[in-house]
Amino acid sequence: MLTAVGAVAAGCAKFGSGGDDGPLGDAAAGGRADGAGADAQAQLGSEARPAADCAELRDAGVPSGVGWLRHPDGVSPAFEVYCEQELNGGGWAMLYNSVFREDGATTAFWQFDYAARLGRMGGAAPDENYYHGALYLIGRDYFDVFTDLAGTTAVAAEVSAEGFDQASMAFIAPSKLTGSDGVFTNQFASGWSSRDHDADTYTENCATRFGNVAQHYSSCWSYNLGADADGEPPFLDGGVGPHVNNGILTELGLAAEPAGGSYSRIQRIARFTRW
Repeated sequence: MLTAVGAVAAGCAKFGSGGDDGPLGDAAAGGRADGAGADAQAQLGSEARPAADCAELRDAGVPSGVGWLRHPDGVSPAFEVYCEQELNGGGWAMLYNSVFREDGATTAFWQFDYAARLGRMGGAAPDENYYHGALYLIGRDYFDVFTDLAGTTAVAAEVSAEGFDQASMAFIAPSKLTGSDGVFTNQFASGWSSRDHDADTYTENCATRFGNVAQHYSSCWSYNLGADADGEPPFLDGGVGPHVNNGILTELGLAAEPAGGSYSRIQRIARFTRW
């Protein structure tokens, strides 16, 4: 069972698929983008009083959980995110989360098409599969985190970027700040592929080779959100979810599976951003 890192705060509602709302999840029709006119007594991070970012909520003592934020352009509607307030100093919005699932549902979650790359799906909680691709459009700093099967958590890489190209899904001028060179090269500094879009650097589509999983690849990966690399294509491993190269796990002080081949199942891979 997944060890929850930064549990959802009591009273914070989870939300599911983005439906027909905007890419960041628009506020209700008629709402103000900046929260002006809201009840001054409303809780910071509520729809009536959105925060500037997750850091403002952290500084106000609000624990990890779902909250409302003002869009940084000052015009677009407020939107919901999961704010992580414990890992890496707190103040981060969860961009994606892949969790180990014995029922095999995790791989299927990540088999989305190119058209859904900026969408929002899943449950905004550390023990649920989740994706909020539109956060790439505003993010500037990122970090990835792994939790191994023993429940130990480590930051895999922290990266800054000057921007993001939504057509290619490539980071603009990414720079590694800390962490694994392999994670930076393979999951930040190269391309992105899905089963219907090939923009990685491999001779074939990394996504179609590895379980139709949509994610950043080079040729091909240090970690995968839903596929293995031991055995034969499509490397589904029962659909249980996240896998990491054993060398990367060792580098980060995390545990590899004793008999897991060159790649190991882990409990969780998550990516966070701030702006």
